[in-house]
Amino acid sequence: MSASFRKKIISAAWVLAVLLIIYCFPKTTLVFLALVVTCGLYDFLRNGLYDGKTIKKYFVGNGRNTWILAPFNTFFDLLSSRNRHLYKMHDLPPAWREDLQKVIDDAMAHKDEIIQYLDTRMAEKKRGMLFFQWYGRPIETTLNIPQLKEKLPYVKTIGVSVFNENRSTSFHFGPLRLMFRVLYNMAPAPHHEGVYIQVGKHKHYWHDDPLFIFDDTLMHASFNKNDAKRYCLFIDIVRPSPIPFALNGLIAGFAAVVYTLRRVFYKNWKLIQ
Repeated sequence: MSASFRKKIISAAWVLAVLLIIYCFPKTTLVFLALVVTCGLYDFLRNGLYDGKTIKKYFVGNGRNTWILAPFNTFFDLLSSRNRHLYKMHDLPPAWREDLQKVIDDAMAHKDEIIQYLDTRMAEKKRGMLFFQWYGRPIETTLNIPQLKEKLPYVKTIGVSVFNENRSTSFHFGPLRLMFRVLYNMAPAPHHEGVYIQVGKHKHYWHDDPLFIFDDTLMHASFNKNDAKRYCLFIDIVRPSPIPFALNGLIAGFAAVVYTLRRVFYKNWKLIQ
Protein backbone atom coordinates (compact mmCIF):
# COMPACT_ATOMS: atom_id res chain seq x y z
CA MET A 1 0.00 0.00 0.00
CA SER A 2 1.46 3.35 -1.03
CA ALA A 3 1.93 6.17 1.50
CA SER A 4 -0.46 8.47 -0.40
CA PHE A 5 -3.19 5.80 -0.52
CA ARG A 6 -2.71 5.12 3.20
CA LYS A 7 -3.12 8.83 3.97
CA LYS A 8 -6.37 8.90 1.96
CA ILE A 9 -7.71 5.92 3.93
CA ILE A 10 -6.79 7.56 7.26
CA SER A 11 -8.44 10.84 6.24
CA ALA A 12 -11.60 9.05 5.08
CA ALA A 13 -11.73 7.00 8.30
CA TRP A 14 -11.33 10.16 10.36
CA VAL A 15 -14.25 11.86 8.59
CA LEU A 16 -16.43 8.76 8.97
CA ALA A 17 -15.58 8.54 12.69
CA VAL A 18 -16.65 12.16 13.22
CA LEU A 19 -19.92 11.53 11.36
CA LEU A 20 -20.55 8.40 13.43
CA ILE A 21 -20.06 10.30 16.69
CA ILE A 22 -22.50 12.97 15.48
CA TYR A 23 -25.06 10.28 14.65
CA CYS A 24 -24.70 8.46 17.99
CA PHE A 25 -24.52 11.52 20.26
CA PRO A 26 -26.25 14.34 18.38
CA LYS A 27 -27.06 16.64 21.32
CA THR A 28 -23.75 16.19 23.12
CA THR A 29 -21.68 16.77 20.02
CA LEU A 30 -23.69 19.71 18.68
CA VAL A 31 -22.29 22.25 21.15
CA PHE A 32 -18.77 20.88 20.89
CA LEU A 33 -18.92 20.86 17.10
CA ALA A 34 -20.10 24.47 17.10
CA LEU A 35 -17.07 25.33 19.22
CA VAL A 36 -14.75 23.27 17.01
CA VAL A 37 -16.03 24.96 13.84
CA THR A 38 -15.89 28.48 15.28
CA CYS A 39 -12.56 28.13 17.05
CA GLY A 40 -11.15 26.07 14.19
CA LEU A 41 -11.96 28.83 11.72
CA TYR A 42 -10.21 31.35 13.97
CA ASP A 43 -7.27 28.98 14.36
CA PHE A 44 -6.99 28.34 10.63
CA LEU A 45 -7.08 32.05 9.74
CA ARG A 46 -4.10 32.67 12.02
CA ASN A 47 -1.86 30.94 9.46
CA GLY A 48 -2.31 33.70 6.91
CA LEU A 49 -2.58 31.10 4.11
CA TYR A 50 -6.04 30.61 2.65
CA ASP A 51 -5.44 28.44 -0.42
CA GLY A 52 -7.19 25.12 -1.05
CA LYS A 53 -4.10 23.06 -0.19
CA THR A 54 -3.81 24.63 3.27
CA ILE A 55 -7.56 24.28 3.90
CA LYS A 56 -7.39 20.58 3.06
CA LYS A 57 -4.27 20.02 5.18
CA TYR A 58 -5.76 21.74 8.24
CA PHE A 59 -9.30 20.35 8.21
CA VAL A 60 -8.83 16.79 6.89
CA GLY A 61 -5.05 16.34 6.62
CA ASN A 62 -2.40 16.30 9.32
CA GLY A 63 -3.88 19.44 10.92
CA ARG A 64 -7.15 17.77 11.84
CA ASN A 65 -6.02 17.07 15.43
CA THR A 66 -5.16 20.76 15.83
CA TRP A 67 -8.60 21.61 14.47
CA ILE A 68 -10.37 19.28 16.95
CA LEU A 69 -8.32 20.80 19.79
CA ALA A 70 -9.01 24.39 18.66
CA PRO A 71 -11.49 25.12 21.53
CA PHE A 72 -8.81 24.15 24.06
CA ASN A 73 -6.14 26.17 22.26
CA THR A 74 -8.44 29.19 22.18
CA PHE A 75 -8.91 28.79 25.94
CA PHE A 76 -5.12 28.66 26.39
CA ASP A 77 -4.93 31.93 24.42
CA LEU A 78 -7.22 33.52 27.02
CA LEU A 79 -4.92 32.35 29.84
CA SER A 80 -1.78 33.68 28.16
CA SER A 81 -0.14 36.89 27.10
CA ARG A 82 -0.75 38.14 23.56
CA ASN A 83 0.46 35.62 21.00
CA ARG A 84 3.06 37.18 18.69
CA HIS A 85 3.35 33.93 16.65
CA LEU A 86 7.10 34.54 16.14
CA TYR A 87 9.42 35.62 18.94
CA LYS A 88 12.88 36.99 19.61
CA MET A 89 14.65 36.34 22.90
CA HIS A 90 13.92 39.90 24.08
CA ASP A 91 10.16 39.31 23.59
CA LEU A 92 10.15 36.82 26.48
CA PRO A 93 9.83 37.79 30.16
CA PRO A 94 13.15 37.84 32.10
CA ALA A 95 12.54 34.55 33.95
CA TRP A 96 11.77 32.76 30.67
CA ARG A 97 14.91 34.20 29.06
CA GLU A 98 17.02 33.05 32.01
CA ASP A 99 15.79 29.45 31.81
CA LEU A 100 16.13 29.32 28.03
CA GLN A 101 19.61 30.81 27.98
CA LYS A 102 20.75 28.33 30.63
CA VAL A 103 19.64 25.39 28.47
CA ILE A 104 21.32 26.81 25.37
CA ASP A 105 24.58 27.44 27.27
CA ASP A 106 24.55 23.97 28.86
CA ALA A 107 23.87 22.27 25.52
CA MET A 108 26.48 24.27 23.62
CA ALA A 109 29.07 23.39 26.29
CA HIS A 110 28.53 19.75 25.22
CA LYS A 111 28.02 20.48 21.51
CA ASP A 112 30.82 18.31 20.13
CA GLU A 113 29.87 15.39 22.39
CA ILE A 114 26.19 15.58 21.36
CA ILE A 115 26.92 15.86 17.64
CA GLN A 116 29.37 12.94 17.70
CA TYR A 117 26.85 10.83 19.63
CA LEU A 118 24.11 11.57 17.09
CA ASP A 119 26.37 10.94 14.11
CA THR A 120 27.20 7.42 15.28
CA ARG A 121 23.51 6.53 15.52
CA MET A 122 21.93 8.20 12.51
CA ALA A 123 23.21 5.97 9.66
CA GLU A 124 20.86 6.51 6.69
CA LYS A 125 17.84 7.62 8.71
CA LYS A 126 16.13 10.76 7.42
CA ARG A 127 15.70 12.55 10.76
CA GLY A 128 16.63 11.76 14.33
CA MET A 129 15.59 13.08 17.74
CA LEU A 130 17.41 12.76 21.07
CA PHE A 131 15.31 13.76 24.09
CA PHE A 132 16.68 14.63 27.53
CA GLN A 133 13.29 15.82 28.82
CA TRP A 134 9.79 15.66 27.39
CA TYR A 135 6.95 17.69 28.90
CA GLY A 136 8.95 18.08 32.11
CA ARG A 137 9.77 14.39 32.49
CA PRO A 138 13.37 13.16 32.21
CA ILE A 139 14.12 10.64 29.47
CA GLU A 140 16.66 7.88 30.00
CA THR A 141 19.55 8.28 27.56
CA THR A 142 22.90 6.59 27.10
CA LEU A 143 24.43 10.03 26.67
CA ASN A 144 24.26 11.42 30.20
CA ILE A 145 24.27 15.23 30.50
CA PRO A 146 22.72 15.97 33.92
CA GLN A 147 22.36 19.71 33.21
CA LEU A 148 19.93 18.96 30.38
CA LYS A 149 17.72 16.87 32.67
CA GLU A 150 17.47 19.54 35.34
CA LYS A 151 13.91 20.68 36.02
CA LEU A 152 13.29 24.33 35.19
CA PRO A 153 10.10 26.36 35.74
CA TYR A 154 9.62 27.48 32.15
CA VAL A 155 11.45 24.88 30.02
CA LYS A 156 9.59 21.58 29.62
CA THR A 157 11.10 19.75 26.65
CA ILE A 158 14.81 19.53 25.86
CA GLY A 159 16.12 17.56 22.92
CA VAL A 160 18.27 17.74 19.82
CA SER A 161 16.94 17.14 16.32
CA VAL A 162 19.21 16.10 13.47
CA PHE A 163 18.40 16.15 9.77
CA ASN A 164 20.48 14.06 7.44
CA GLU A 165 21.74 15.56 4.20
CA ASN A 166 18.99 16.80 1.86
CA ARG A 167 16.11 15.93 4.17
CA SER A 168 13.02 17.96 5.05
CA THR A 169 9.66 17.63 6.77
CA SER A 170 6.25 18.14 5.22
CA PHE A 171 4.14 21.07 6.38
CA HIS A 172 2.38 20.18 9.62
CA PHE A 173 0.75 21.63 12.76
CA GLY A 174 1.54 21.11 16.42
CA PRO A 175 -1.51 19.96 18.40
CA LEU A 176 -1.54 22.12 21.55
CA ARG A 177 -0.75 25.77 22.30
CA LEU A 178 0.37 25.30 25.91
CA MET A 179 4.00 25.88 24.95
CA PHE A 180 6.07 27.55 22.26
CA ARG A 181 8.79 25.82 20.25
CA VAL A 182 12.40 26.99 20.41
CA LEU A 183 14.99 25.82 17.89
CA TYR A 184 18.68 26.68 18.15
CA ASN A 185 21.10 25.70 15.40
CA MET A 186 24.06 24.07 17.15
CA ALA A 187 26.51 23.94 14.23
CA PRO A 188 27.56 26.90 12.08
CA ALA A 189 24.90 27.17 9.38
CA PRO A 190 26.17 27.54 5.81
CA HIS A 191 24.94 30.51 3.83
CA HIS A 192 22.48 28.38 1.91
CA GLU A 193 18.98 29.36 0.78
CA GLY A 194 17.79 25.76 1.14
CA VAL A 195 18.43 25.50 4.90
CA TYR A 196 15.53 27.13 6.72
CA ILE A 197 12.28 26.72 8.61
CA GLN A 198 9.02 28.13 7.28
CA VAL A 199 6.10 29.12 9.54
CA GLY A 200 3.06 30.28 7.59
CA LYS A 201 4.49 32.70 5.02
CA HIS A 202 7.62 33.45 7.04
CA LYS A 203 10.96 31.81 6.20
CA HIS A 204 13.75 31.83 8.79
CA TYR A 205 17.21 31.09 7.41
CA TRP A 206 19.65 29.56 9.88
CA HIS A 207 22.57 31.57 8.48
CA ASP A 208 20.77 34.74 9.66
CA ASP A 209 20.19 33.71 13.28
CA PRO A 210 20.73 30.37 15.10
CA LEU A 211 17.72 31.04 17.38
CA PHE A 212 14.08 30.76 16.32
CA ILE A 213 11.03 30.84 18.64
CA PHE A 214 7.52 30.28 17.32
CA ASP A 215 3.99 29.04 17.93
CA ASP A 216 4.15 25.52 16.50
CA THR A 217 0.36 25.16 16.17
CA LEU A 218 0.84 27.31 13.06
CA MET A 219 1.60 25.37 9.88
CA HIS A 220 5.36 24.89 9.58
CA ALA A 221 8.05 22.78 7.94
CA SER A 222 11.84 22.46 8.20
CA PHE A 223 14.13 22.16 5.18
CA ASN A 224 17.71 20.98 4.90
CA LYS A 225 18.38 21.08 1.14
CA ASN A 226 22.10 20.85 1.69
CA ASP A 227 24.89 18.26 1.68
CA ALA A 228 25.51 18.57 5.42
CA LYS A 229 23.61 17.49 8.53
CA ARG A 230 21.59 20.05 10.46
CA TYR A 231 21.59 19.93 14.28
CA CYS A 232 19.11 21.99 16.30
CA LEU A 233 18.34 22.19 19.96
CA PHE A 234 14.65 21.32 20.27
CA ILE A 235 13.04 23.06 23.24
CA ASP A 236 9.49 23.68 24.45
CA ILE A 237 8.90 26.62 26.79
CA VAL A 238 5.75 27.44 28.75
CA ARG A 239 3.79 30.19 27.03
CA PRO A 240 4.31 33.57 28.69
CA SER A 241 1.27 34.13 30.88
CA PRO A 242 0.17 36.26 33.85
CA ILE A 243 -0.70 32.91 35.53
CA PRO A 244 2.08 30.50 34.49
CA PHE A 245 1.17 28.11 37.32
CA ALA A 246 -2.11 27.36 35.51
CA LEU A 247 -0.34 26.45 32.27
CA ASN A 248 2.25 24.43 34.22
CA GLY A 249 -0.56 22.44 35.80
CA LEU A 250 -2.19 21.78 32.42
CA ILE A 251 1.15 20.72 30.93
CA ALA A 252 1.74 18.30 33.82
CA GLY A 253 -1.71 16.81 33.31
CA PHE A 254 -1.22 16.46 29.57
CA ALA A 255 2.19 14.83 30.07
CA ALA A 256 0.70 12.24 32.41
CA VAL A 257 -1.76 11.22 29.69
CA VAL A 258 0.51 11.13 26.63
CA TYR A 259 3.99 10.41 28.03
CA THR A 260 3.99 6.88 26.67
CA LEU A 261 2.66 8.08 23.29
CA ARG A 262 5.63 10.28 22.36
CA ARG A 263 6.69 7.71 19.75
CA VAL A 264 3.35 8.34 18.03
CA PHE A 265 4.04 12.09 17.97
CA TYR A 266 7.44 11.44 16.40
CA LYS A 267 6.63 8.38 14.31
CA ASN A 268 8.51 9.82 11.31
CA TRP A 269 11.67 10.29 13.35
CA LYS A 270 14.32 7.91 14.62
CA LEU A 271 14.11 8.31 18.39
CA ILE A 272 17.67 8.04 19.71
CA GLN A 273 18.43 6.98 23.26
